Amino acid sequence: MGKFEFWMIAYRKRGEKTLMEDQKSPFQTIPNTWRYWCADPHLFSRDGRTYVFAELYDRVLRRGVIGVCELREEGATPWKVVLKMPFHLSYPHVFREGDKIYMIPESYVGREIALYEAVSFPYRWEKVAVLRDDYVAVDTTPFVYDQKKWVFTYHIEEKNELELFSFDGDRFSGDPLKVEGDSENQRPAGKLFFDGEALIRPAQDCSRGYGCALNFYKVEEVGPDFYRESLVRKILPSQIRSDFTKKGLGIHTYNLSEK
Repeated sequence: MGKFEFWMIAYRKRGEKTLMEDQKSPFQTIPNTWRYWCADPHLFSRDGRTYVFAELYDRVLRRGVIGVCELREEGATPWKVVLKMPFHLSYPHVFREGDKIYMIPESYVGREIALYEAVSFPYRWEKVAVLRDDYVAVDTTPFVYDQKKWVFTYHIEEKNELELFSFDGDRFSGDPLKVEGDSENQRPAGKLFFDGEALIRPAQDCSRGYGCALNFYKVEEVGPDFYRESLVRKILPSQIRSDFTKKGLGIHTYNLSEK
């Protein structure tokens, strides 16, 4: 980021301890294009190949679209747009359900949280359900805990609140649990993952401005009427080593592939 704000995506091969490894291993950046800068990376592995889904911010249309590239030994392939709407899209959370692959992109400008299914992975997607209508929220992130399905979303219509729903696959069930805590430290920042036996939830730390740090919380308890987590690590932009020639001023999404 700088005087004219832009974001970039960087990646590296994961270690055995995922996030909790040291920060000495540098990240390799995926170049932006003349038309798009890129953010909100979500990784997905299939048939031994790893794909990065991301927001491509269109400098011409001045809104985000969803794009994908593949990570190969020689580097990343060129970006290809896979989902475009008349309104802004970002944060393309991609996940597997049985033998099907789904995406929940951020579409708060359209006042909905929608579910898309891959009809020809990774390039063609079709809307199959509206999970929440007339609802303004960002960074929707489903996960499984104790064999039950849940979903976090960050409600921004009246005030910023992290909300937790039960999730049955094609709709949110019941009223949300409003997660206690400082909302400026809680906004989802990627899919939940295991570090050893601990289930970790990445979150954006916006307490001193958008993207000022990433917080990583250990999930302690999840239920319809309660949620508890504890902070295990904070990562600042200054701690991220990459091949980019300038120091980043912000960081706001972290994801890792299944392998």
